[in-house]
Amino acid sequence: MQVNLRREQRRNTTTEYRICWRDQSGLMQSRHGAGVDISNLGLGLRCNTSVPLGTSVFIEAPDAHPTGYSTVRHCRPMDGAYFIGLEFHEETKKSMTGSTLSDDVDYYEFLQISPKAEFPTIQRIYRFMASRFHTDNPTTGDPEKFILLKQAYEVLSNPDKRADYDAKREAKEVHQNPIFDMQEFVNGVEGEVNRRLGVLSLLYHRRRSNPENPKVSLYDLEKRMGWPREYLDFTTWYLRSKQYITREDNSDFCLTAAGVDFIEQNYVQIPMLQKLLNSGSRTATSESPNGKAKTNGKLYISAPADTPVVAELPAATGN
Repeated sequence: MQVNLRREQRRNTTTEYRICWRDQSGLMQSRHGAGVDISNLGLGLRCNTSVPLGTSVFIEAPDAHPTGYSTVRHCRPMDGAYFIGLEFHEETKKSMTGSTLSDDVDYYEFLQISPKAEFPTIQRIYRFMASRFHTDNPTTGDPEKFILLKQAYEVLSNPDKRADYDAKREAKEVHQNPIFDMQEFVNGVEGEVNRRLGVLSLLYHRRRSNPENPKVSLYDLEKRMGWPREYLDFTTWYLRSKQYITREDNSDFCLTAAGVDFIEQNYVQIPMLQKLLNSGSRTATSESPNGKAKTNGKLYISAPADTPVVAELPAATGN
């Protein structure tokens, strides 16, 4: 169904925009277009290339407004070129009011560098990632990530902007859960098994409390558990191999349905899992008076006695 983009009054614009999209063969295409008119719902521009109706197009503007994805709603010849009508996606509409793509992104985590990284390191990583995400790269170009990369570099390469960013970042810094100071998370096989349970419980909390954005970054896991990523590599490898969690290219982790099943089926059998789930947000599993796992008013009965719990994720035993 074609959307009427004229239901909100438009204003003229002479801004030059850069638009990017993938063609039918999957290759990235990029063109410049002269703005004709704009509203909070969409944009009209003049371009020397025709773009098929329904194509998802990424828009980049010099002042970052708007920046984001849109859909081609019409494309017709216009004075030797084409007039392209774009309807903004919801996230792009937010950019019109001053919101940016990077509101919830940690620049250091995105660049995979330490918050103490020096400028030569930041510059080297920026150049490497720019060659990968630039829209001129037909195979790995990613306009959204490229814009975010430029935003991150603009801030972290400027001492004053970086100091201000670091201060705001510190104010909302994630803090460690004290339960991970227990000896049960340190020693040998028992410590490793309990760290697996810790990762699962953190991702379960996130999945329950924020189902629309259930991802947790590797950085957040480090901070909440108080363990460097070197100690979590084996832990997360195992959980991914069991398909309890997934990991994206940007190192964000997410609990799967299999991971949810494991937690809710084994909540009663594994005391440490109970401690972990009850040590965090109260939106997570709490224990009902009869000792059965309870979530959102629903009781989740533990797995049958003959369920091979140890085969799934060995439960640590106390000394």
